[in-house]
Amino acid sequence: MGVISSEIKRFDYPDGSIQDVQVVSFESFDDLRFLRPVFAADAFYALCDLYKNFFVPRHRWYYDKLVLFRLPPNMKIPELAIPAEYGEILDDLIRVNIAFRENCYLKKGRICFRDTATEELFEKLRSANDLQIAEGSRNSLTFLPVGEHIGFLSECEKQAELKVNASFFLMDKLDLGSIYDRIGSPVGLCVKDGKVLNPPSFDREVLTVRKNGKVSVEKIPLSSVTVKIGNREFRDRENAEFITRTKYKKSPQGGFDIVIAENRIISLKEGGKTEVPSGGLIIKIKEPIDIGNSLVEYTGLEDLSFAVQVGNSAVINGVKTGRFLSSFYNFLNPLQVSFPPAMYPRNYKRSRAPRIVLGADKGDKPKLLWFEGAGKFGYEKGKESCGASLSEAAEICEKLGIYNAVHLDGGGSAQIQLKGRRFLKLSDRDPEDLSERERAVSIGLLIK
Repeated sequence: MGVISSEIKRFDYPDGSIQDVQVVSFESFDDLRFLRPVFAADAFYALCDLYKNFFVPRHRWYYDKLVLFRLPPNMKIPELAIPAEYGEILDDLIRVNIAFRENCYLKKGRICFRDTATEELFEKLRSANDLQIAEGSRNSLTFLPVGEHIGFLSECEKQAELKVNASFFLMDKLDLGSIYDRIGSPVGLCVKDGKVLNPPSFDREVLTVRKNGKVSVEKIPLSSVTVKIGNREFRDRENAEFITRTKYKKSPQGGFDIVIAENRIISLKEGGKTEVPSGGLIIKIKEPIDIGNSLVEYTGLEDLSFAVQVGNSAVINGVKTGRFLSSFYNFLNPLQVSFPPAMYPRNYKRSRAPRIVLGADKGDKPKLLWFEGAGKFGYEKGKESCGASLSEAAEICEKLGIYNAVHLDGGGSAQIQLKGRRFLKLSDRDPEDLSERERAVSIGLLIK
């Protein structure tokens, strides 16, 4: 590992606002590794508080009664009434999610149950604080399962030299477009040393580093990946059809559907008409197969030493990105099939937020930038950072000599830690005392 350096640069906006940017340099992308936090109860409680104290109060008209729940490790799941139309469910959390959706209903604002097993499991989780409820204004019920990889960066790999949040992950109610989705599922290509940790998603731009060290921004379609299940290999439009959320809400009729999230098969279903996961894909083949175990392997990108696919580009070949009309930013087609994160609805020139940008200078030396954002409570113009719009971030990247770069997950998740210390402030704040509140994330990057 080489030397990591960091400096804070301040930029003034014409409207009198200020923007602090932490610029981190390190020797090589070879030093970067992906980090999946271990689930912690405190992270789950923080997620629930975020919904209860910020998301829902801010848009109470949009939210209904939200039930966020997790399954403790090694919890024994009782026999639950799951309709045959869902096929064979191989994942306990999704099995419980289906049971809750099918067997729970509202009556005069109270949650009622159609069977004893579901009610007993619901109450068991609630009594252990593994199930919590956020109250919106709409008279309906939504279940939000939370996966096992939600945690705080500060509590993971405490001896690491550098840690930063990385990819998008399913987070909002809108992101969970199917019964197979869970909060915490990562979205977008992740590659380390030629190994695909998560497949490409939604045709977004990818920051790639080739084995020769060349850095670029490009698009890598899902069809470029081979999916290996047991001793069988599947390729899109050759011996299978890869189905994703941007085109379908449900798979076409017929055939045999293999529902995949990350590197696991979570469901098998004959006949089609299967809900397409936002955080995954369906492989449709003609006949059922014996899958052996539920693990999936992705191959075909062995020429990459590193790749990450998150938001739009910020700079490509020294030219700042000027427009964000893409599958990430699309106000021209608001009725398209939803996918995560839900279409970026804000003005890309004026809407400011915390940002994280990863890229390289013209010599392919890595650069990592944290654009500090305004606190959600107590912000004072001119005294602390206001955050950057997508256009402003691209312009600052250009000024700093960034040659190729993409946005990582920003907003309340945005942070960089050097030896466990943050040099800028988180935007999530406690409404009472304005203290910083770290947001749980699903995937990060680190240098040990």
